Amino acid sequence: MYLTEGETLSYEQLLTLYPVTEATVLRANMVTSLDGKIAIDGRSKGLSTSLDRKIFHLLRATAQVILVGSGTARTENYKPPTLTPELAHVRQQAGLHQPLRIIVATRHQPPAAISATSNADSPAILPRHLPEQLNRVELGRLLEIDENQPGGILCEGGPTLLGNLLTQGLVDQLCVTIRHMLVGEPSPQLVPTQLPTTSDFDLAASITTQQATFLRLTYLG
Repeated sequence: MYLTEGETLSYEQLLTLYPVTEATVLRANMVTSLDGKIAIDGRSKGLSTSLDRKIFHLLRATAQVILVGSGTARTENYKPPTLTPELAHVRQQAGLHQPLRIIVATRHQPPAAISATSNADSPAILPRHLPEQLNRVELGRLLEIDENQPGGILCEGGPTLLGNLLTQGLVDQLCVTIRHMLVGEPSPQLVPTQLPTTSDFDLAASITTQQATFLRLTYLG
């Protein structure tokens, strides 16, 4: 699908390209430049576009939980997620009635800068220690995924966390925004981890604009 300048897609239209997943699905959402860089001056904001941000918020609204690495949470200044009335309606229509949570994955004890801000009626940012080796059942249990509800895990990076999840074969879908620019400056790569084998993905949906290409890919092995 090609969008001309000024053309956009509604959330309803985007849902046909980025449908709500089952609870067991882990979907990763990343933005990168043509030369594989994921940040400009340390932040991903410089690579984003208006459509990228719209997809970003839609994927959040249709997930049970957002998973992010502690370094990315600090760098990007993560806060408890909020939904606009329109996105709250999208979430409700999808059958997701529980508050959206952010889980900050740590290798050691949770950093002091990341605090839990949870109660029964509000979103939360919760630190969780992720062991080096983890299977799908253990990850779902650790993140308190409700298998009777739609929407799975949305990983928003960073690259180290994404690499670890790819290494263990836990990424089911990869949503990538490829910004049509070369960054050149030192910046983390999309996947800095040495993967044990190649990872093949099948193209499930794509959108192209003058500024960027948006891909939804499904893992083949």
